[in-house]
Amino acid sequence: MFFIFLILLSFIPVCVGITILVLFKKNKLSKIIFLFLLLASFWHIDVSFLYAYRLFTEETIMFFFKLFRFGSIMVTPTIFYIGYTIVQEILPNEYQKKWRYLVNRTTVFISYAFALLGYIIGWSSKGISKLELIKMDSSIFYFPVDGELSWIFNFNVLLFIVCIIISLLISLDVQNKSERSFLLYFNIFTAIGFTIGYLNMFPSSRLYPSSIAVLVFAISILILSSRMHLEIVNNMNKKLYEQKQFLFRVIDLNPNYIYAQDENGRYTLMNKSYAQLMGMSFQDMIGKTDTDLLIDLSDEEESLNQEEGMFNLPEKHFIKEEAITAASGEVVWVQTVKVPIHLHESSTLLAVSTDITERKQYEDEIKFQANHDALTGLPNRRMFNDDLIALLEKAKAEGSQNAILFFDLDRFKYINDTLGHDVGDLLLVEVSRRIEMLLEEKHNRANIYRLGGDEFTILLPYYDATESEAFAKDLLAQFITGFWIDGSEYFITPSIGISTFPNDGYDANTLIKHADTAMYYVKERGKNNYQLFTSEMQQHFYRKMMIEKQLRTALDNEEFELYYQPIMDVKTNEIIGMESLIRWNNEVLGQVTPDEFISIMEETGMIIPIGKWVLNTAIAQTARWHRETNKRLKISINVSVKQLLESTFVDSVQLAIENAKFDATDVVLEITESIAMYAESMIEKLCALKKLGISLSMDDFGTGYSSLSYLNKYPLDSLKIDKSFVIGMNQDDENKALVKTIIAIAKQLDLKVIAEGVEGKEEYNFLAEIGCDYAQGYLISRPIPVAEFKGKWLIDTDVSHK
Repeated sequence: MFFIFLILLSFIPVCVGITILVLFKKNKLSKIIFLFLLLASFWHIDVSFLYAYRLFTEETIMFFFKLFRFGSIMVTPTIFYIGYTIVQEILPNEYQKKWRYLVNRTTVFISYAFALLGYIIGWSSKGISKLELIKMDSSIFYFPVDGELSWIFNFNVLLFIVCIIISLLISLDVQNKSERSFLLYFNIFTAIGFTIGYLNMFPSSRLYPSSIAVLVFAISILILSSRMHLEIVNNMNKKLYEQKQFLFRVIDLNPNYIYAQDENGRYTLMNKSYAQLMGMSFQDMIGKTDTDLLIDLSDEEESLNQEEGMFNLPEKHFIKEEAITAASGEVVWVQTVKVPIHLHESSTLLAVSTDITERKQYEDEIKFQANHDALTGLPNRRMFNDDLIALLEKAKAEGSQNAILFFDLDRFKYINDTLGHDVGDLLLVEVSRRIEMLLEEKHNRANIYRLGGDEFTILLPYYDATESEAFAKDLLAQFITGFWIDGSEYFITPSIGISTFPNDGYDANTLIKHADTAMYYVKERGKNNYQLFTSEMQQHFYRKMMIEKQLRTALDNEEFELYYQPIMDVKTNEIIGMESLIRWNNEVLGQVTPDEFISIMEETGMIIPIGKWVLNTAIAQTARWHRETNKRLKISINVSVKQLLESTFVDSVQLAIENAKFDATDVVLEITESIAMYAESMIEKLCALKKLGISLSMDDFGTGYSSLSYLNKYPLDSLKIDKSFVIGMNQDDENKALVKTIIAIAKQLDLKVIAEGVEGKEEYNFLAEIGCDYAQGYLISRPIPVAEFKGKWLIDTDVSHK
C-alpha cells in the first residue's frame, strides 16, 4: 500500500506542471519548468519501486529503478536549460551578450550528453551493482548499492550545484521585478529540494527525502507560479483600469457624440458631449432607455426595428444621417456609425455620431447656389428642368394641362452695353421682384426661373391656353410703368412665348423648344407682346434653322454668286458704276433671297467671312473689267457694322485692293445708319478708310435712327435714298417732299445723292429735275450676273439699253 501511496505522490509535480502550462499559456519557460517537474516525478517513481518488494521480484524492481532513474539524472541539465531559456527569452540584448559564451546551445547539449552518459552507465553493474534489502522497524525497502563508476552520478550532483548557481546568477539580471522574484525563489527552493533529496544516499533516511524533495519542488513552484500569476493578473487589471480611465478621458475629450445601448435600449456608455447634447448627466442616463428619459424620437418604432436588425449584423456598420433635437431646442444634424459588439451572451450597440450641421448647412447653401441664380435669387435653369420634368410626370398621371412661358427683355443688351452692367444687373433684380409680387398676389401656383442673361421662364401648373394668355397680359402690364434705378427711370418691354401641355408637346424638350420659338416669333414682329405656339411658327423657324445650317458650308461649296446693278448719272445718262449684290443658290433650299439669309449671317457672325469674300470678289472682278474694256467704273460694296467693327477690316480692304492692283478711288463702301450706335469709334475707322482713297456712301438713308448732326461728322461722299421713298413718289406728295429735303440737305453738306428703286421714267425725270446725281433701279437694269452685265453695259452703255 505504501508503494501505491508513493506512486500517487509522484503525480503531484506533473499536475503542478500542467497547471503552470495553463496559467502561462504554454510559453517556452513554462514548458521547461513542466519538463523539470515531470523529471521530478520520474525521480520519485524510481524510489517508489524500491518499496515494492512484496509486489515485484528484485529483478523487476531493479529494471524500473534504473528506468525511472532518468528523472533524477536529467534534473541537472534541465536546470541549466532553464538558465539558457532565461538568457534567450527574457534578458535584454546587453545581458545576453554577457552570458553567451557560458550559456549557449553547445553547453546545454554537453550538459544533457553528460547526464545521458551517467544514465546509460547506471544500467550496468558498474553503475548500480545490486539492491540490498533493508529492514528498519516497520520499513522494508531495497537500497541501491553503487558500483565502481557511481562517481559519475555523484559528479552530476556537483554539476547540479554549478547549474543552480549559474541559473541563480542569470535570474539576477532579469529586469522585470515579478519575473526576477519568481526565478530567484525557484532556484532557491529547487536547491533546497535537491539538497533534501540528496539525503536518499543514506539508508538511514529510509528513502523519505525524495518524497519531501518532490513535494518541495511541486509546492514551492505552485506557490511561486500562483503568486506570479496573481501579480500578472493584478498588473493587467491595473493596466486595464488605467486604460479604461484613459479611454473614458479620450472619449470625453472627443467632440463626437459617443454612446452605447444594450439589446433593451438601455444606455451602458456615453461621453460628456452626448450627455450635454441631451441636457443630462452621465449618472442620470446610464441604465435607462430613451423612453425612460423622455427623449423625443421621430419614428421611434421604425428606429427600434432598425436597431434590432443591426444586432444581427456582425462586423457590419450602419451609417446614416439624421436630425437630433438637442435639449436646447436646436436641431443638430449627425452622421452615425453603429457597430454591434457581441460579448458572451449579451450584445451592445456602440454608436459614434459626428456633428455634420455645418456641413449640412454648407451643402444646403451649395445646393441652393447650384439651383438658384446668384443675382436675383430666382431658381435657375437646372431647377427649371427638374421642376418641369416633375410637373409633366404629374400632369401625365393626372391628365391635367400645364403651360410654359418664356420671355426675355427687348433691347436689354443695348441698355447693358450703354449704361453698364451694374445698371443692367439692378434692372434684372427689379424685374424679378416685380414679377414675384405678381405671382404672389394673383398666380401663386406659378413659379418663375431665370435661365441666364435677360431670359426668364415661368411654369404655369394647371393653366390652359386661355389662362396662359390671361397671365401673359398680366405680365405685360407689369412693364407699363418704368423701373427706378439709382434715381433714374428706365422703360423696358418683354417678348413672351407660350407652349401648352399636351397640345404643343408631350415632353420637356419639345415644350421648351416651342415656347422659345413662339418668343422669337414675337421678337421678329415688333416685340412687347405674347404669342401662343403654332405649327406655322415651327415651319418658319425650321427654314431659318436650315438656312443657318446650309450657310456654314455655302462659302466652301462656292454657292454664292455676285450680281451687279448699274448706277446711272441722271444728267449724262451714262453708267458711272455698279453695286455688287450677293445671290445664293443652295441644292437643299434652292434660291434663297438676301432678305432671308443676310440677317442670319449677321446673327451668326458669318457676315465676316462672307463679307470678306464679297469684298475681294467684287474688287477683283471690277479690276478685270477695267483691264478688259478700258472703262473705269466705280464698284459699290455693302459693308455691315459687324465688318466695320473688326479690328483688321481696314487692312483687309487695303489687301484686297493691292492684290487686285486696283485704284482705291474707284471703291465705294456703302454703310448703314446703324453705325450711329458706335459714333466715336466708327468715325475713326471711316477716316482710316478715307485715307486709302475709298469713297463712303450712307446706304438706305432715312430709314435708320442717326441724327443729322452725325452726317456732318462722318467723312461721307454720298447718300443713298432708300427705295421706299423713291417708289412712292408718284402716289404720295409727302414722299416727294422727303426726297427733295434729303437732296437739299446732301447738297448743303456737299454730298452726292444716289436714288435707288427707280422703276419708272417719271421718277427718273423728276430726280433729274430736283438735282439728284445718280439713279439705280429696275428702270435701268435688274441686278444681273457677270457675263450678262459685261455684254450689256461694258460694250455699249447707251441709255436706250435701259
